[in-house]
Amino acid sequence: MKQPLRGQALYKSVIDYIKQYILDHDLKPGDPLPPEGQLVEDLGVGRSSVREAVKSLQSLGLIDVRTGDGLYVRELNFDPMIETFQFGMLFDTRTVAELLQIRIWLEAAVIGDAVHRIDQQDLAQLQAVLDRWEACNQQGEEFLDLDEEFHRILYAALNNDTLMRLFNAFWVAFCGLEVDAIRDSDPVIELLAHRRLLEAIRTGDAELSRAELLRHFEYVKVRIEQYQQAAAGGEGNP
Repeated sequence: MKQPLRGQALYKSVIDYIKQYILDHDLKPGDPLPPEGQLVEDLGVGRSSVREAVKSLQSLGLIDVRTGDGLYVRELNFDPMIETFQFGMLFDTRTVAELLQIRIWLEAAVIGDAVHRIDQQDLAQLQAVLDRWEACNQQGEEFLDLDEEFHRILYAALNNDTLMRLFNAFWVAFCGLEVDAIRDSDPVIELLAHRRLLEAIRTGDAELSRAELLRHFEYVKVRIEQYQQAAAGGEGNP
């Protein structure tokens, strides 16, 4: 005789049911899910099992719990991965360099396609970002948001929302790392690197653009290496 589901098996079965419900009903981001009470009744399980399943799906970024309004399907996101990245970078400094290398590999792989697809309007937007960046430098203001905007405009030409979310996950993870050696880069050097990159993009030369991109990242690598060396030197200190 088949035993009734209990414990973790029951908890997982509720998760699987909600996932399958989303697929079977072809729900889209923002669409409502049955309320917890209905899930309890439909599945014949305890409210605590449903709540645990809902919390798990929420932590995975699959559903959105709106207090007083119910459960909704979330748009694809990398929020759980961002938290993992941020903790990993604090837990092991090697993770910082490894995540940067992954980002470099990704950008170097797609920049050629971006250069071939970018249009004059995109180029004008990139130039406008650099002009604002110059103004920020002159006034001693923060420029990190402009750095992110430049790369976002560049790769938006690829029309791949998932890739953009992945790039954003890397960006948010690094920006959330409160380490001066990584965050406090030289604004003049950074701006010059992006000016060179934009000039290469204007030529339509994918290889030249890739070379300038990698040249820019070499500077970032140096800063991360300095951070790792400083962190290693501090290990074991009282």
